[in-house]
Amino acid sequence: MMNTWKHLLKVALDISTYDAEKHTSTPLVIRGLTKNAREITKDCWSKGRDFYFIDSGYIGNERSKSKIWHRITKNSLQNTGPIIDRPKDRLKLVGTRCRKMYDGSKILICPPSEKVMAMYDQQSPEDWTNSVIQELKKLTDRPIEVRLKPKREDRISTQSIENALADDVYCLITYNSIAALEALINGKPAIALGQNCATLLCNTSLKDIENLNRPTPDEVTALMAHLSYCQFTRQEMMNGYAWKILNESS
Repeated sequence: MMNTWKHLLKVALDISTYDAEKHTSTPLVIRGLTKNAREITKDCWSKGRDFYFIDSGYIGNERSKSKIWHRITKNSLQNTGPIIDRPKDRLKLVGTRCRKMYDGSKILICPPSEKVMAMYDQQSPEDWTNSVIQELKKLTDRPIEVRLKPKREDRISTQSIENALADDVYCLITYNSIAALEALINGKPAIALGQNCATLLCNTSLKDIENLNRPTPDEVTALMAHLSYCQFTRQEMMNGYAWKILNESS
């Protein structure tokens, strides 16, 4: 027990800042996509420096007023596979289930945020949305609807993504939003045009709009089970469980 406490004390004393570590090769922990976080992330990519990115979890926060689950990804903003065959124990803890694919008629576009587009040096969300609409009109005559991201209190109540998808939606289109995964979970195909955790099961080109991949519930469940091992609670980050799983998966 004494050795354990000595180890924890050493870890606490080793906590540093980016300014102090800027010119070292020490792996970094980066949370969110603030301007500073974006600059540091890009610097890590350009130098091949290891970092661990933390943000909202993939599943399990949909109806929670506070974010219980937090994703952690090594050297990337989202886990893009491969899908590891995982037990379903953590998926049961999350409590999220998927449904079988079912039809609809309209296309639902979920634009990315300003900070996401700045992270990837892309055009503004408005310009991105307009360009997607223009391209879609060349490929299909389906009705198109744009869903701007509601405030969190609305997303977990009256304006949930689940309700939006149930409103005669044929498929969802986004850049790298977790909405692509939420579409698959709620029985709708998705197109993700940027780096996305759902890429392994959804399409990645607007040209596929009339020939979409429709994964089975078993395939979506396997992805969810995998992602449940890529996100953690605050307690799991503090007690070392997250670090253990991340090292096993690297």
